[in-house]
Amino acid sequence: MPLSRDVVENINLSGGSFLGVSRGGAKTSEIVDSIQARRIDMLFVIGGNGSHAGANAIHEECRKRKLKVSVVAVPKTIDNDILFMDKTFGFDTAVEEAQRAINSAYIEARSAYHGIGLVKLMGRSSGFIAMHASLSSGQIDVCLIPEVSFTLDGEHGVLRHLEHLLNTKGFCVVCVAEGAGQDLLQKSNATDASGNVILSDFGVHMQQKGFGGGRVRLWFSVKPN
Repeated sequence: MPLSRDVVENINLSGGSFLGVSRGGAKTSEIVDSIQARRIDMLFVIGGNGSHAGANAIHEECRKRKLKVSVVAVPKTIDNDILFMDKTFGFDTAVEEAQRAINSAYIEARSAYHGIGLVKLMGRSSGFIAMHASLSSGQIDVCLIPEVSFTLDGEHGVLRHLEHLLNTKGFCVVCVAEGAGQDLLQKSNATDASGNVILSDFGVHMQQKGFGGGRVRLWFSVKPN
């Protein structure tokens, strides 16, 4: 890629997207065919779990064909869920942006009588974004993540705690990672284009669950996935 003045103009605004992006769909054999045709001897794959799985598949196909190709996986995911890495590219940005949603939910919840602000963040299998954003903002009363099991009902359930907060504080703000509480919901075998199981929306479940007489007004500030 020639880095001329025209090419790099405003490159600071595009981040890693300057290199181009993709979302699966290509066959491993076709990728390796292209690598072989272009005589590439080193491939860098930038991404998260799916990209790393793809990098491993490419590596295995190259070994099968006895090609001398080095495949290097570079961890870049906002979820920060790559093993052996303290922090991945994109995580800090995600936490920073998540706090904008939390701030909005806080203002809305505080402005309403018995208001509940509910912020849903990305995190299918890990709650790093939700946890760090909650701690950084200092405005979250309850943070629900996939790594920690919990119950909604009962003396020690989430709903009982929320009701206590409403009676004492007058409002509360909840942060939910998208993979949290899936064991409490109806499971689905449906998958997306990348083969990931489509998760049920726990935030909607909490809204429908509600409290007895329905006197609680729910305010939603949802972080787009």
